[in-house]
Amino acid sequence: MNPGIVKHESNAQVVQSQDPKVEVRLLIDIGDYAEALTATWLYFHSGKSLPRVIADKDQLIFVTSGDGQMHFSDGTVPAMRGTAVLIRAGESWSVVTESLKMICVEVPRGGPNARRLEVPATQISRSVALGNLTRGQATGDREFEVLFDASNGSTGATMFVGFIPPSGAPAHYHLYDEICCIIQGEGRLLVGDTSQPISAGSTFAITPRLLHSLVNESAEFLWILGIFRPQGTPAAAYYPDGRPAPGYEEVTPPNLPSGGSNQAESSIAYF
Repeated sequence: MNPGIVKHESNAQVVQSQDPKVEVRLLIDIGDYAEALTATWLYFHSGKSLPRVIADKDQLIFVTSGDGQMHFSDGTVPAMRGTAVLIRAGESWSVVTESLKMICVEVPRGGPNARRLEVPATQISRSVALGNLTRGQATGDREFEVLFDASNGSTGATMFVGFIPPSGAPAHYHLYDEICCIIQGEGRLLVGDTSQPISAGSTFAITPRLLHSLVNESAEFLWILGIFRPQGTPAAAYYPDGRPAPGYEEVTPPNLPSGGSNQAESSIAYF
C-alpha cells in the first residue's frame, strides 16, 4: 500500500481488463494489509461496458470527467464531473458513454474488521452531486462537503471533498484509514522530511497515526477527495502530542474509556 507515497494516474499500473471498453489503472493496492481500502482509475470508452460486480466490497465512485449513464438493476444514474455514486457489495452495474473517467475506492465488507467498523445506515442514496450539498466550515477559508456516510447509505466509510485555500496545515494525524485523491489544483504533501508534489490525479493513502500535512502552493483552491473509515467526520484530527486539533471534541461512546473514539461533529477540518 505504501502509505504516504504519492501515485499519479498517468503512471499508475495498468491492470488487465476483460472488458475492451474499460481501462483500469491501479493506484492503491492492498499490499501486505488485510481488508484494506483500494483505489483504481476507471476509463470508460465509447459504447456500453460489460456488467461489473464485486461481491464483498462496496464501491465509492467519483466522476472526474466525461458524460454518460450508469445502469443498475433498479434504474439509471446520470454521470458527469462531480457525480458521486455508492454501489453496494454484490450490485451489478454498467456504463454507457462516449468517454467517462472516474476514481473508484473499494471498501471491504464481511471480514472481522469490516464488521467491527460498520454502522447502520439511516437511508440509502444511489448518487449525489458535488455542489448540491451543505458545506461545512473549516479552519480559515477551508470548507468541505460530505458526499457519502451512514446518513445516506455508506455504512463503512465516509466520502468527502475538501476545499483548501492557499495555505498549509500543521502536521497532524488521524485514527482512521484514508485514501486521498487531488481533483483540482496543486500543492505538496509533507510526510516527515519528505515533500512530494501533488496535482490533479495524484493519489495517496494515509494510515492511522501517520503524521502528514497538505500545502496549497497555488492561487486557487485545492480540491481533495477523501474516503476514510470508519465513517465519521473529516474533522477528526490530532497534533503530534495527541491534542485534538482546534475545534474538534472527542465523543466517547458508552462503555468505552475516554479517548476510545475518533468520531465527533465539528466545524474544523484538517485534510
